This record gives sequence, C-alpha cells and structure tokens, in this order.
Amino acid sequence: MATRKGQGPRGGKSDVEAGRGSGGGRGARASSAQALPLREQLASVTTDPLVLLEGLFLHSPVPYAIFDARGHCRLYNPAYEAMFGSMPPPEYSLFRDELVAKMGLDVLLRRAFAGETVQTPVIWYDVKELRHVEVKEAHRIAIACTCFPLASSEGEVSHIALAYKDVTAELAAREAEQLERRRLYQLLTQAPVAINLLRGPDLRFEFANPLLLTLMGGRELVGRTLVEAIPDISPELVSLYRGVLETGERVVAHEYPMALDYAGRGQVETRYWNLLYEPLRDERGRVDGLVTFAFEVTEQVLARQAVESQHRWLEAVLDLMPMPVVMADPGTGDLTFSNAAADRLHGQHIPMRTPASEYGELFHITDLAGRRLGAEDIPSSRAARGEKLEGLEVVWHTRGGEFVLSISSEMLPAMHGHPAVTVLPFLDITRLKTVEQRLQEAIRVRDEFLSVASHELKTPLTVLGLRLQAFARATLADPDSAWAKRHGREVQGMLRQVMRLADLVNGLLDVSRIGTGRLRLEYEPVDLRALVQEVVARFQPEAERAECEVDVSGVESAMGAWDRMRLEQVVTNLVSNALKYGAGRPVRVSVELEAERALLRVRDEGIGISPEAQVRIFHKFERAVSERNYGGLGLGLYVARTLVEAMEGVIRVDSKPGEGAIFTVELPLRPSEPAVAGKSLAS
Repeated sequence: MATRKGQGPRGGKSDVEAGRGSGGGRGARASSAQALPLREQLASVTTDPLVLLEGLFLHSPVPYAIFDARGHCRLYNPAYEAMFGSMPPPEYSLFRDELVAKMGLDVLLRRAFAGETVQTPVIWYDVKELRHVEVKEAHRIAIACTCFPLASSEGEVSHIALAYKDVTAELAAREAEQLERRRLYQLLTQAPVAINLLRGPDLRFEFANPLLLTLMGGRELVGRTLVEAIPDISPELVSLYRGVLETGERVVAHEYPMALDYAGRGQVETRYWNLLYEPLRDERGRVDGLVTFAFEVTEQVLARQAVESQHRWLEAVLDLMPMPVVMADPGTGDLTFSNAAADRLHGQHIPMRTPASEYGELFHITDLAGRRLGAEDIPSSRAARGEKLEGLEVVWHTRGGEFVLSISSEMLPAMHGHPAVTVLPFLDITRLKTVEQRLQEAIRVRDEFLSVASHELKTPLTVLGLRLQAFARATLADPDSAWAKRHGREVQGMLRQVMRLADLVNGLLDVSRIGTGRLRLEYEPVDLRALVQEVVARFQPEAERAECEVDVSGVESAMGAWDRMRLEQVVTNLVSNALKYGAGRPVRVSVELEAERALLRVRDEGIGISPEAQVRIFHKFERAVSERNYGGLGLGLYVARTLVEAMEGVIRVDSKPGEGAIFTVELPLRPSEPAVAGKSLAS
C-alpha cells in the first residue's frame, strides 16, 4: 500500500493542540471545539483511528497526494495513480515542475505552505512533457486542484495535501464545442453565400457574413432591424420574412428579383437571387428567428435571357426565310423547331410534342416511286441517326397538296448554351420537277421528230444520191461529150452536197437512236488497221481537195471484236475533222497495240483547240470554232465519244491553239461480255 507511517493522535497532546495541528490555521482553530467530538467518535468506532483514516485515504475516489516542503511527493492514494497513469518518481518536485512554473501555479503552492487553502484553475497536464523527470507511461488530463496545508502539533506547516478533480471530459467537451463554434463561424464568414441571421418579431440582424455586407455596399446591419438597415427593401420581401416567422415553414425562392440600392449610392439595380429561408426555434420549439442563405444568380439569369433572346431572334429570322427549315433532336429524332415556311407547306403548325415514333402516321411522305415512308425512314429520323442527307428527294403529301422536296441535313454541335441539333432545310422542287418532266417530254418529242425527219429525209436523199452517182458515172464514161463537159463539174458538186447532207441526216439519226436507246452494237472480228486504210482511201479525193497528205502507220494488223460499222463511223468522223481543220498540212493516222488494247491516233497540224473548248467538244451540238467558217452541226465528236464508250473505250484530245490536235481512241480487243451479241445505247 502506497502510504507512509507517521505519528498517530495518541501522544500526550491536548485535543485543542491536536486540532490546531491537523487543521493548520484559523479555520482549524475555529473548529477546535468540534475536534474533541471527532476524536471521541473515532475512539468509539475503533481502537486504532490511524487504521480507519488509512482506509478512508486508500479507498477514497478522490485522488490525493501529500508533498513536503521540498515539493517531493510523500504520500498518494490509488485514485491518484489511476488518474495520472503512473506514480510520481522520487526525484519529482512540485517546485521543479516546468508545467507548474509555466502556468504560475508555484505561487499558489507556496501560499498553501504559508497556511492558506487555495484553488487552482483548470489546466491541461501531461506528465510526459516534464523534463526534470522521465515518465514513459502517463495520461494527459485536465485537472483542478485544491491545495490545503497540513500543520504539525506545533502549528508548523511542513506538508501540503492536493485533492485533484479530473475535468478532462468536461473540458474536452467544452473545447470541442468552442472549436465547432469557431469552425461554424469560419464557415459562415468564408462561405461564398450571403448569410444573415434575424431574430425577433422586428427581424433584427444578429449576424451577417462578410459577403452579405459587401453585397449590401458595406451597410451597417448587425443590431439593426431589417427595415432600418435596408429601408428600400420591397414590402413583398418583408412579408416573405414574416411569413416564415408566422408559419415556421421553410421557404425557397428561385431567381427572385430584388431591386435595391446595393452600393448605397442612390442607384437602384435589379439582381436575381436563389433564396432559402430556414426558421430558427428556441429551446421550447417556438420560432424566434430565421437564417437566410442567398445565392446570387444574376449572371446566369442574364446569360440565359440573352440566349433566349438570341433564340427568339433566330426563330424570327428563320420564320422570314422562304425556305422551309425544321430542326430535330439528334438523340431521339423528335422535331424541336419548324419555321413559318415549313408550317405553311404542312398546312398547319407542325406539332413539336409528338414522339418521333408516330411521325410515320402523322406525316404522309413517299419516295418518288410512291412508296410511303415509315417512322424510321422519314428524313428527320435518318438525319437524327447520323446519316448526312444531300438532296434527298421525297414527296410530301399535305393538306395544301403534294410537294416534291429536296432535303439536306447538317449536324450543329452544342454551343453557346444551346444543345446539339440536326438542321434539315427543305427545297421545294415541285415546279422544277414539273418543268423537268415537260423538258423530258419535249426531248422525247424532239428525238422522235428527228428520228422521223431523218428517216423521211434519208429516203429522197438516197434516191437523189443514186441518180447523181449515175450521172457522175455517165460523165466519167464519156468525158469528151458535150453534156459531160457542160454538166460534169456541176454533177460532182451536187453529189458532194448531197453526200454532205446525207452525213448530216445520218448524224441526226444517230443522235435520235442514241437518245431513244434504239442504237445497237453488233460485235464481230475487225482488223482496225485494214478498216483505217479503207476509210483513208475513201477520203483520198477530199484529201486532195484539202491539199492534205494522209499517212497511215503502226502495226500491220490489229484484230479485235468491235461493231465494224460503228467503228468505221468513229474513224470517219476523226479523219473528216482532221481534213477539215488541218487543211493544207499533213494528217497522220497510226494504229498501235498495247496490253490487250488497240490505240488509234489521228493527228493534224491545223488550228488547234483551246483548253476550255476541249472539255465541251465531245458534247452534243458543241463546237470549238464558229460554224460560219467550218459548218456542221457539232455532232460528230459527240457520236464518236458515245460509240467509243459503248465499246468500253475512251477518247481524248491533246491540243494547243495553233499547234494542231491529236485525237486518241483506246479500245479493248475484246468486250467484257463476249457472250452478248448486241448492246443497246441510251443517252
């Protein structure tokens, strides 16, 4: 047992003196009258009062320690050891205790040795922080001490007793509460939200955080009523505050406009706020105030209003456009906008709240063949799936009639606060389609007319040509006759004009056949070199008149499968053009073979062809020069190109103005479908 033996009360001293020694001071002397009864009571309880006092000391729940004049601990009870977690080492001294000295408690201890009972303040004490002694195992505790002197029988105070009170839990709770208060205050003052606390029926400011003070232009708020601090506040807002006090219900307001002189300079402006009014209750549950949280959303509201204004402006602009335009949600395909032109086309306002799955029934849309399109196939659904439409032609059947539309689409990404949207402009091509049909009908009628006219012209021209050929043969048979001398040249001239007219009629007939698909190719083995020589020989008289020398070169034979008559027509047109535009200069014709292809080149040294004219000379009725100087209908190269391409070949020209021209024809030696005996041509 951690006790020290000492002298008991048995020792010859009087009761008064014993009471004086144990009491230590005036308090002990004043109560000396009661000391005798206590001693008598102790004597009546036990024959050994020291044992009784020792038991009380050891089993007391109050920690006790007794120190001598040098500050060393002479006696302590188990409660003391349990509280500190260790016993004081022998070298420990109250007057060398750094924590005691730091907090100025050594002065109180010396007052206790002077005979005074003293009370220390509450302190945090950790034995491990001591430097003059080493204690490894101990508790950090908050304690309050009562120090009272222990006097000897002679009245000399040689020891003091310290009764400890462990207030760790209370102090920790108090400090935690203070910490939470500081944190809460810090949170309220540093929060990016305007916060104020109003108390009482007159709504007096009890708290306003710095942000609110800044927003209010530095007005003095705390301690003043709401109306006193902000006299320009609207009555509606004051009623809102009072309503929370009266009903005790939370109030939330979004984008609430408040017109105030925020800066306090006489300039009223409107700002927008998200407000939360939370009632505060006292300990009896009565509402005695409210706290307000205000989030300024002026920038967001103004930005949204600007976006909405831009949206309305854009809709107004689109409504003025004559072209129908609709917009669809790229995720669902639902229509989100239609301009006035689209509504007029539909015959009424296009519904915006109908799901895209019902569009197949709502809108009667067909393709050009008359097949009705379902909800998944209509243009807005296809565009919403990410398909890019470029000139999709459909027929829209509406109350106002049937409209042929050319529809395109473009995905507009999300920007400037607007979500992504699919834009579909419509082009009403109903009139164009009508005109196109009429033009096609006119072309058909023209082609039929040309076909009929060509046939009708060809018959008399054939008869006339045969008669002129008979006259020409008669002239050649008797060139010295008077008739031959008088009419021979005229007959030759008329024969040439009739043949020229026959060529023109044949050209028109070929164009008519190509346009109506009645021109057919008949494949057979053909020697291109031999065919070229035959054509050149036939043009010999014309070459002599044009003073052109025609030279044929290349391979000796070039066999292939072609339509002989149509290939001869191609060679004829090219040689005829060379003699026409290269008069007075040589014309060279070559035939070559390259990798299963035959190459025919016709070169003249005539006037040449400009680069811009080279693109169009292979089209119908197109010419590179004026018809006044060279004549013709501009059909020869068109027919040649059509025939060459029909035989799976290509034709091209290389030329510069003043340097002549080279026409090149490339033909495969065998068609890609040799089993087909005939092949029709369409325009």
